[in-house]
Amino acid sequence: MKAGYTEADTLVFKGNPDKVWYKGISLDNYYGFQTDGYFQSQAEIDATSAKFPNTLPGDIKYVDQNGDGIINDADRVNLGDPYPHLNYSLSLDLKYKRWDFSFLGQGVGKRKVRLVGQEAFPVLMDGSSNSLGAPRTYYADNSWSPENPNSRFPRLWLGNTTNAYLSDLWMSNGAYFRVKMLQIGYTFPMVGKAIKNVRLYFNAQDAFTFTKYEGLEPEIGWDGSTRNRGNGGYPRMATYSLGLRATIL
Repeated sequence: MKAGYTEADTLVFKGNPDKVWYKGISLDNYYGFQTDGYFQSQAEIDATSAKFPNTLPGDIKYVDQNGDGIINDADRVNLGDPYPHLNYSLSLDLKYKRWDFSFLGQGVGKRKVRLVGQEAFPVLMDGSSNSLGAPRTYYADNSWSPENPNSRFPRLWLGNTTNAYLSDLWMSNGAYFRVKMLQIGYTFPMVGKAIKNVRLYFNAQDAFTFTKYEGLEPEIGWDGSTRNRGNGGYPRMATYSLGLRATIL
């Protein structure tokens, strides 16, 4: 470990190679490999010196940043940070005669989220880094094969693999816009002698989400060891309700 005596010093976290500190970098960051597609054949693997042992066709091709013919921690770079670089909301309240309408939307922009575990890897890898691996149709349909060489994900695998290392391939667009509340109502005047009015309304919460995020839940917060990661957390549920409110004289 080397820490903080000059501006050029770097702090590397013991037990967490996926984060680093140096002047100018975000406090929480993604520190990993850049990628250059996939190895398409054994001949390409044999002709490439900068690779991990036991590489197979369909494995990730990592960029050799310093050109020394070896892929190791010296080739890791800053891949960005998990913080939203834009937060915004939109609210609207309208009334027309006896109708009323309310809307609240909230979103974030320019955010990177790391896919890992159940939202990234196809099956159980080992007992620690992916104990919740799950076969997802999305992964299977977009994994590498000789017939699908330009796929979104590497080949399907079993056991430990270098494909699971943090890299830009596992970064997903975490920007989203979510309709947090949507309500429409109608008010009936003078219902009988004792009731001034009756309002009937329909309410929806978290009903619609617009995002390109590939995981289950883009509204990810800080939750301990899985913070800012898509790791199979149960998504926020939409809620719909009907209501009736009466004003008594």
